[in-house]
Amino acid sequence: MKLLAILFALCASQIVALPAAFLNATPTHHESQTSPTKVVLKRESVPIRRQGTIVSFKTSYSGVINVGTPAQDFRVVFDTGSAHVVVPADTCESEACVGKKRYSVAESSSGVPVNADGTEVQDGELCDQVDIGFGTGEVTGEFVKDRVCLGTNSTGLECTEMYVVMAVKMSTQPFRSFGFDGILGLGLASLALSTEFSFFHILSQSKDPEHSRFGVFLTEGEYDEQSEISFGGHDETKIIGDLAWNPIAHVDQGYWQVPIKAVRVDGVEMDVCKDGTCRGVVDTGTSHLGVPVPYDKHIAQLLAQDAGELLDCRLSPGPLLEVELATTTLTLHAKNYMRRLPLREGVKIGSSTLVTGSANSGDNVGNDANVTRHCSAKLMPVNLPAPVGPKLFILGEPVLHRYYSVYDWHNLRVGFALANSKVNTEESNLGDIGVLPADMERLLMQQRMAVQRRNRAAEEGEHDHLELLQVNANVILRVSA
Repeated sequence: MKLLAILFALCASQIVALPAAFLNATPTHHESQTSPTKVVLKRESVPIRRQGTIVSFKTSYSGVINVGTPAQDFRVVFDTGSAHVVVPADTCESEACVGKKRYSVAESSSGVPVNADGTEVQDGELCDQVDIGFGTGEVTGEFVKDRVCLGTNSTGLECTEMYVVMAVKMSTQPFRSFGFDGILGLGLASLALSTEFSFFHILSQSKDPEHSRFGVFLTEGEYDEQSEISFGGHDETKIIGDLAWNPIAHVDQGYWQVPIKAVRVDGVEMDVCKDGTCRGVVDTGTSHLGVPVPYDKHIAQLLAQDAGELLDCRLSPGPLLEVELATTTLTLHAKNYMRRLPLREGVKIGSSTLVTGSANSGDNVGNDANVTRHCSAKLMPVNLPAPVGPKLFILGEPVLHRYYSVYDWHNLRVGFALANSKVNTEESNLGDIGVLPADMERLLMQQRMAVQRRNRAAEEGEHDHLELLQVNANVILRVSA
């Protein structure tokens, strides 16, 4: 989906040093596995402006795949919050498609146009279309069966034959803002139209069950570290300690969601999860920590800090934020959960922030008298009814920058281990107040999907179609004439 429409504490003047034993820790090698296929992810940052002033940044992490024969290369976001491979079609004339790589089925000897049920589209027939809604945009697409491979060429790489969505329309936001071409969804197969649309479901069929998993390492790129995704296993050099495995809840909903036992701020348990119904969707396509309403406002208030003279709010003091799962507790510090740019009094960038109005902020960081500047957490409100909600968290990049995550397709579980990154293992080199800028705000979680079958009884003027309805994030398939 993106469910929403499916996106902590150090002193400003003193960085707390990690224990020597931790700084010298080395990755463990507990599980025997073949070397996974790795795809390097490029981080892209785009500024968000309010009244001409930069108040934050939105980012994307994308890697290269190729589709068709001969190979047509595309840069895609690897997104655990959606479930389809989406690339722009050469027929797409949307503003968002301008300047992007576009897929041509005519140039692929292995590509076959198909309908949603897999039947081949005959010459002169109208084909089925699908509308997929994301948190910050939507695409309209048609279907093709073709070869999809990881990397820039098809020699010796992971490849599979599957159904791909060719986008014939793409909304301006967020797709026009970024340089990536499309999306490779890695949500569970039940989130897709069918298993033939699920890249990793198909890929995992050719693997030993122990290797039917992928791992994600995300960084903000400040220490010349590259983000990456590993298929067929995880990168053991990127973790510290053991993986803590947590079972997937409500597999039928299609998300990598794990039960949450408790949420604590500064050691105090919040009321939100005391009834035992909280869950968290692990989403590589969301840059925020999603918190269910109305609890988001209270937690935002507890985490917010006076910015003082800080240029980088990740250096601000603040309480420890803890998310307790079944087998481990995810701990987030201010450097993990804070928006980088301070906000001036009166600026509103989201419904979960402390301030409202339309005053200046962000890059206007002069020492004006009597101006209050705030540091606010990268939180977003989640407001969904049952059965997905109401107690649903989105575990986006504030969690995934601190923890390496592994997604086990065969055993339906998610593993977390502290990432072997320089942010986790070295002291900050940002100084006492930090420097400007770069942060992130993005949502690519698949929210809705509707398919229209256009090729049946067209001459009689009938509109036999196939609808895929998203009802409280549960997918229901209905055929109507």
